[in-house]
Amino acid sequence: MRAKTSFIFISIVLVLMTITGATADESNLKEIMQGLRNDSVAVADGLLTDDFSKVAQSADRIASHAQIPPAQVQLVAADLGPEMATFKQFDTTVHDLALSIAAAAENSDSNQAIADYQRMLNGCFGCHAAYRERVAAVLNGPVESE
Repeated sequence: MRAKTSFIFISIVLVLMTITGATADESNLKEIMQGLRNDSVAVADGLLTDDFSKVAQSADRIASHAQIPPAQVQLVAADLGPEMATFKQFDTTVHDLALSIAAAAENSDSNQAIADYQRMLNGCFGCHAAYRERVAAVLNGPVESE
């Protein structure tokens, strides 16, 4: 079971390392997304090495990430219209799960932290699948294949 879990985490880390942020100019949403990616990788690394302090600190950074600048929120909201609530729900889900991961890490509960981490990543990937290209197009043109 531990080997299977390790394989899953390594796979996830590799995928996360290839994802770029949702977009925007370098000091805004793109930087926020890159920070979330880096902190997600750090959570995985902490879980793989049983470094609960690293897990808690990284998860806390995910939960308290900077807000998208208001001007960008307005652009995205104008494009997404009624879907904006779903877009925001992805962020809320990731936020809540990051807090749960941090709490589990503070209790050295790797099983709960791993389960919440996997659910958090599902939220990240779900949002990217549903909105990454649209948000990128709204903020700075179509996403180029990498």
